[in-house]
Amino acid sequence: MRTEALSRRGRRSSVQWSEHRLRTWAKRCPGVVTSLREGGDELLTFFLFPKAQWKTLRTTNTIERLHEEFRRRVKMQGSLPTKDAALVLLVSLVASGQIKLRRIDGWRKIAPMLSQRNTVAA
Repeated sequence: MRTEALSRRGRRSSVQWSEHRLRTWAKRCPGVVTSLREGGDELLTFFLFPKAQWKTLRTTNTIERLHEEFRRRVKMQGSLPTKDAALVLLVSLVASGQIKLRRIDGWRKIAPMLSQRNTVAA
């Protein structure tokens, strides 16, 4: 429900919506509300990126998929003796096509956005 509201609304109205929800949940789950308040604006960072990338940025599906496949391979192998062995395994899984990665939504907008930021920062 929160992700729907964040994608439908702008950053300012999403902050207002979040505050309303936090007040609603404060009595039921005070620990969660405290944690969310500590995260603050960092939880809404994806608003700085093009809208086409929001879904990809706020989900962890790709990372979870990589982790699951990597764990499965390590479990079959027993253990990895070094960091380099882990890196070789990961790269070989991607290179062989056993793990397939896709471009994130809105990937064409990344380079122009970064160059625009670098121009502003200079």
